[in-house]
Amino acid sequence: MAGAHLNRSRLVLRALIIGLLWFQQVVRWWLGWIWLLVTFAGRERRKAWFGQAVLDLFRSLGATFIKVGQIMSTRPDLLPEHVTRALERLQDDVGPFSLEAVVRTIHEDLGRPVDQIFAEFAPVPLASASVAQVHKARLPDGRVVAVKVRRPDVVELCTFDLAVMRRVARLLARIPGLRPLAPDAAVDEFARALFAQLDFRIEASNNRRFRHNFRNDPGVVFPEVIEELSTARILCMTYIEGTKILAVGRTRSDPKRVARLGMAALMKMIFEDGFVHADLHPGNIFITTDDRLAMLDLGLVGELDPPHRKAFARFFAAWAQRDGDTMARLMYSMSAGGAAAADSEAYERYRAAIIEFVGSYWGQRLGEVQVGKVLFDLLGIMRRHRIRMSPTFTIVNIAIAVTEGIGKQLDPQLDLMAEALPYFLAHPVEAEA
Repeated sequence: MAGAHLNRSRLVLRALIIGLLWFQQVVRWWLGWIWLLVTFAGRERRKAWFGQAVLDLFRSLGATFIKVGQIMSTRPDLLPEHVTRALERLQDDVGPFSLEAVVRTIHEDLGRPVDQIFAEFAPVPLASASVAQVHKARLPDGRVVAVKVRRPDVVELCTFDLAVMRRVARLLARIPGLRPLAPDAAVDEFARALFAQLDFRIEASNNRRFRHNFRNDPGVVFPEVIEELSTARILCMTYIEGTKILAVGRTRSDPKRVARLGMAALMKMIFEDGFVHADLHPGNIFITTDDRLAMLDLGLVGELDPPHRKAFARFFAAWAQRDGDTMARLMYSMSAGGAAAADSEAYERYRAAIIEFVGSYWGQRLGEVQVGKVLFDLLGIMRRHRIRMSPTFTIVNIAIAVTEGIGKQLDPQLDLMAEALPYFLAHPVEAEA
């Protein structure tokens, strides 16, 4: 009973903290907005200030909000660009939790103390984030491993914080202009993505699937899960020695080869496997000492069934042909609904906006166009017309945009469309019946 009372007291305190921080940030934003207004600052300055206020709020609210904010930054179909760009700056750099908590979790889940499982166990973590931290260790057979351990009480905290978010989302859903975007459904999507990263059995399953999919690709590697030492709270994997991809200049690897290797891996994920790494930021991609591409942190993925893989390929083929009408139809077919679903005039306005946007690229060679920017702009059009994209469609678009961005830093001449051509031309655009 004492433990339950303590938990209730902690949750009440957490609710008070959320309310206080929310109030403080709203007042701060309002005062800043008034100042910008009276000093005749432009609209862009006011939008940037709003984005900064949202960023500061999520930072101050802690672990759950940081993770959800990071997921929200990948949804330009739901949020305006000045908000998503601000949330991209959220860093998951929460300080480490105690070694005692790590040791206790390992003992509870694996039934043996740390010194009976590992020949060596580094007390200082390699990395620490809001969900877990990672320690380097060595098994008795000599294998070097990375041991990912979940933070104590993080599930309880996330469950409570998400309940708060759902209540706010239900209130926002009552606003007519926001109702088509279904903010309550969006929070449910964010919650599923967050809890997928809290249960390490899901990440272990993703690891196994990626390793199977790339078993015949000598250039790409994923960590191997040590099954007997992994649970819902612990993920033990082979340790991969390497250099972060944007530091490729410190290695002997050819940056152009690395860029194309990464792009080919992503195209395979999308068009062949339908199983896509959804967190492909530069910190999760390494160049190994034997010149292979290693991908880590596999808790968040997107899945495309065969019909959606074909639709995605046809979407890119339509872009190559500057066929805005087909692109509008395919994007809408992969949407989760919205204002245009019940209004043919709204759909025609959306369709006309897509055709006009695509037409603005007439005369430009495919290699001259940054596909990632095109995708973000298209998602922005969807948002302005109150059409909700399916999470998978958006996840894949973000993965393409991020991978292209990394690739162009390694090789400014990288042409995504040329690399993708063999994949999407296998599914030619079909006329609508």
